[in-house]
Amino acid sequence: MKAVRYDRFSGIDGIYLADVPEPVAGAGEVVVRVEAGALNPGALPALHGSSYTPGRDLAGEIVAVGADVLGFAVGDAVLGRLQSWDAHAQFVAIPADQLVRKPHDLSWDAAGSLSTTPMAGLGAIRAVEPRAGETIVISGASGGVGFTAAQLALRAGARVIGLTSNAHFDLLRHHGIEPVRYGDGERERILAATDRADAFIDTVGGGYLDLAIDLAIDLGVPADRIDTVVDYRGAKEKGVKSLGTTDAGGPPALAELATLAATGDLHIPIAATYPLTAVRDAYQALADRKTHGRIVLHPQDLA
Repeated sequence: MKAVRYDRFSGIDGIYLADVPEPVAGAGEVVVRVEAGALNPGALPALHGSSYTPGRDLAGEIVAVGADVLGFAVGDAVLGRLQSWDAHAQFVAIPADQLVRKPHDLSWDAAGSLSTTPMAGLGAIRAVEPRAGETIVISGASGGVGFTAAQLALRAGARVIGLTSNAHFDLLRHHGIEPVRYGDGERERILAATDRADAFIDTVGGGYLDLAIDLAIDLGVPADRIDTVVDYRGAKEKGVKSLGTTDAGGPPALAELATLAATGDLHIPIAATYPLTAVRDAYQALADRKTHGRIVLHPQDLA
């Protein structure tokens, strides 16, 4: 079978396809024929100094079941997050307890996009616990983490102010999110949009945690309701939260997201799909950051 590998420490150009043996299901594991798996921006920095294969998200069909597996059978459609980072492959062996069932009405592409980035959005929401009538400010509100967090905050009844580019204003307004342009002067634009805020979620890093701390004085945001999913060092230094994917609630929470996405209550935009043979092109598109939505690999497509 074909699988993506990376061991050349040379950025995107170091990603390549290799012929590897098909995996065998060990005890507690199943083998999944992978139909879709999203790329995540957090993998990009590691391409210059680590030797792991960057893929973790996957969705597909179970083709083999190992000993001691309960609740899954051959033919089941599933989605999950592979801890070993080898999800960019035609087949993977994965512990069954890292999987949940794919709802029938959920597309493969959306299912293969949920386990890391939207789960980070859910983790951030659980960190700040928005309530009806509150105002939440989210940096990077049109990105994968921020867009999920914004939608979940709206579902809780909160007002959401989302920092984004002009190009995404209509998109955010369509979903009930109030856009504010990011960049120079954004602090003043936020203060012009609201005179109070109850929580701040940073999905960007690069100074946005400082902005949140600064705004907390003017808008009344308590430190325990500021969360960043990227600036972990800054969070520790400033005494705010840094909860994300691994804090969202694991497979039960992933199943909740899958249900919301299947019913249309959570929009998971898909920007582009690529065959496995175009994995470098897919990662270049991710690095260029010119699209709104997930970039997804189709491992069974070798065109």
